Amino acid sequence: MERTDDISQVIRRLRVPPSPELDARVHEAINQTERSAPLIPPPNEPSLRALLTMVMKKKSVRYTLGTTLGLGLIAALMLNHFTTTAWAMERTIAALKKYKALHLTGHTASGSSAGPLEVWARANASGTCSEACLAKMGSITVWVEGNKTYAYEPGQNKVWVEPGITAGVNPWFGPKFLSTFARVRDYQAHEGTDAATGQKRVLATGSLPTALGPQSFLIEFGAETKLPVSMKGWRNLNRHGTPEFVFDKIVYFEDLPDSTFRFVPPPGVPLADKPLTIPEANVAALSDPKDGIPATGLTREEACRKLLEQMWDACIREDLPRIRRLCPLTAGWPEELFRTIAGQDEPVKVLSIGSIEQTGQSRLGPLALVPSRLQCKDGKTREVRMVVQFRETDQGLSCVVHGPHGNSIEVKE
Repeated sequence: MERTDDISQVIRRLRVPPSPELDARVHEAINQTERSAPLIPPPNEPSLRALLTMVMKKKSVRYTLGTTLGLGLIAALMLNHFTTTAWAMERTIAALKKYKALHLTGHTASGSSAGPLEVWARANASGTCSEACLAKMGSITVWVEGNKTYAYEPGQNKVWVEPGITAGVNPWFGPKFLSTFARVRDYQAHEGTDAATGQKRVLATGSLPTALGPQSFLIEFGAETKLPVSMKGWRNLNRHGTPEFVFDKIVYFEDLPDSTFRFVPPPGVPLADKPLTIPEANVAALSDPKDGIPATGLTREEACRKLLEQMWDACIREDLPRIRRLCPLTAGWPEELFRTIAGQDEPVKVLSIGSIEQTGQSRLGPLALVPSRLQCKDGKTREVRMVVQFRETDQGLSCVVHGPHGNSIEVKE
């Protein structure tokens, strides 16, 4: 499981297969798109908006945001006259609104699973994360089907299964993510000139503690086009050390066919439940006995229900201090970021809190996976799975919310 766990921490929601047949099908879909793409307008196009949206007049046409920048260029971008800039993120956000799918090319650069990586993904209806995903790294294949995530690992001759959509592009690399990214507390944008090409570039950086662990990002934009051309991510808050992933090419599509995301493992490969875990980097933030609620005298089912009832009530009442106490990973989030992330997914009513679906273990103690059904601000019903962490301290047994397990899913009542 070690190699699979490395990958799920890198992409935690990406994935794709070692299948020549699938490769041929996906690349043929991309080739068809390229053959039908319109010619790019000449450089004297009259408006900036026209430049930003030199794109698909038909559904099958896509626009390439990234170029095949080498790793050396991304990792050691040489900027002359490096200066802070007021980056107009709104223009990038406007340019990305029409695209529902993407193809990312890059590599993972840390851990035992370091190697090339390709990801195909399609956004959910709200544009917050992917609903369909297929990714390839080495021999490992991960895909999403029927509200479950599957990981085929030939070396162990197993398909690991876990409930929910836990693999994919989350947050979706589109308008909502960029809007949120521009509001994080340590966001900065710098403008300069690439010494190798003479082209103007903008580098935007920022960080955020999440349920997947601390994350920081560096996104490179073309200063003239306003569009992203590459992205790097670290599993820490200060972009220290080797990045966890590097995407040096990003291709956006208006859509991709369902067949792009399908994968069938070889006959006879057994299924196995993937253990429920949390990132080791999050354990310290969950260990304060002042956080969470007491669980002494309660069954785990009763404690989970009581904790999540209080959590959802705090979310509905927008009681941010209480949310921070019940879910300590949010303690460093500013108020504006809370509201940006919530958006239309903000709950207004709790419809049900289910029974424990899966259990696991961290260094702090037992873990429990519990589903909730919520009526949200946009009128839709969504199912959210939360991981609850139990702790035994000098003050007795207690529990806290670690965070969501995978993406929220729209359901029909």
